[in-house]
Amino acid sequence: MLLGIEPRRRLDASGCLVMPGLVIAHTHLYAALARGMAAPPGPTRSFQEILERVWWRLDVALDEESLRASAEEALLDAALSGATVVIDHHESPSFIGGSLDVLVQAARTVGVTVALSYGATDRHGPRGAADGLAECERAIREGLPAMVGLHAGFTVSDETLGAAADLARRKGAWLHVHAAEDRCDVESFKRLDRVGAIGPRTLLAHGVHLSPGERARVEEAGAWIAHNPRSNLQNAVGYADVRTLGSRVALGTDGMDGDLFTEARVAHLCARKAYGPEGGIDAVSLLAKSQCLADAAVGPRPGDWIVLEYDPPTPLTAATLAGHVLFGLGTRHVRDVVVNGEAIVEGRRSTRVDGARVHARAREQAVRIWERMA
Repeated sequence: MLLGIEPRRRLDASGCLVMPGLVIAHTHLYAALARGMAAPPGPTRSFQEILERVWWRLDVALDEESLRASAEEALLDAALSGATVVIDHHESPSFIGGSLDVLVQAARTVGVTVALSYGATDRHGPRGAADGLAECERAIREGLPAMVGLHAGFTVSDETLGAAADLARRKGAWLHVHAAEDRCDVESFKRLDRVGAIGPRTLLAHGVHLSPGERARVEEAGAWIAHNPRSNLQNAVGYADVRTLGSRVALGTDGMDGDLFTEARVAHLCARKAYGPEGGIDAVSLLAKSQCLADAAVGPRPGDWIVLEYDPPTPLTAATLAGHVLFGLGTRHVRDVVVNGEAIVEGRRSTRVDGARVHARAREQAVRIWERMA
């Protein structure tokens, strides 16, 4: 026990597995209201069409009320899934100023630790890009857990990209950006590197189409890559060759949900398909690397733990843990979640919010935002 710290109420974890809280290295909290949304009419023939006909219609329809509902729903899902830290990349072009405040408030309500950024983009002109960077700068200046954000190289001008890199340098802040997710963005890394934006405080989401030389440069610079295999499969953008991405690869969910157990399992299976039965990757290590990323981005978190009610059918030891994580454990086993010494989930229920009310608000706001999109 630490001297001078009042002991917290105890949780009985007898017969359970206790693990450090999980970390979502890249996600989009605004995407929670997209679940069940009608697909656009006709097939989407490319990644850019998916963005234009789905995600860029959703983000522009967001307002303060719908963003709050989406963020609380996504963060509650993350907490119930065992995530204690969420690194979010946000966009709401119709509601930029103050949007990161809404996300911070939602995180404080649910009890999850967050690192946030607004993804500046020139999709709505130079003013929209400037407003996005201004929101990042304001949040950093006011002491919010914020990074500098860019959407992706192919949606930002050289001026916006340079301004983001300069802002990150001036503030000593992280830069969070999609990079080479699809072939339409293959030039983004070169442009980022040209303005000195690649370094130990750079988080690149995806990196599917980085060249071998660019992957070596990521490692040399000490930058991080967030691997999001389920999203890459869903968008059919290709496979991120994880074994060549370097030593700082963390695991994200890219707005799909808060389920890192499934994400790790899919990462393992994708690698088996890519490399054959003699190959593969250590997908469980990606969960551990996500912890290292969170340590660097938000600080060490010795008070973050999750309790899993799991009765293993075979011996559970240090040597067998990875197999249980990949083929046994799941979100259904998460019983309690502790953040900074406080139980924010007990007995599979949030101690902070009424889950039924959060879901009801999300359903109500989903109808509103779908109507606006239509």
